[in-house]
Amino acid sequence: MAYLHRLKVRYGETDQMGVVHHANYLAYLEEARTEFMAARGMPYGALERAGIGLPVRRVELRYRAPAFYEDQLDIHVSLGRVRAASILFDYSISRPADETLLLDGAIELACIDLESRAPRMLPGDLRARMEAAAKE
Repeated sequence: MAYLHRLKVRYGETDQMGVVHHANYLAYLEEARTEFMAARGMPYGALERAGIGLPVRRVELRYRAPAFYEDQLDIHVSLGRVRAASILFDYSISRPADETLLLDGAIELACIDLESRAPRMLPGDLRARMEAAAKE
């Protein structure tokens, strides 16, 4: 089951024609992902305080239709897969007012040690929570 995060497009996220700039979708997805993780007891701040980083390793997005100033957006986040040292999140963004799919895609995060910046395995508790969320 996907996690649903809702937001409203702000003026500063659009161009002069009121269309959301393509780069802002990455910020929307990050906001939804961090809320998804916090809702499952894995807030980013706590992970970072424990020395764990989850930088973006790969992004794949397909833009299907534009979003506009003041649109409400529904962002659906689910887990594609959990590996020993990485997590793949799947996404879609839609506009509920007219049920238009605006974007779909995936973002893969790698696990690193924040002090050394070296790759590391996902901690056991994080991996277990992620695997449980993948089964929802």
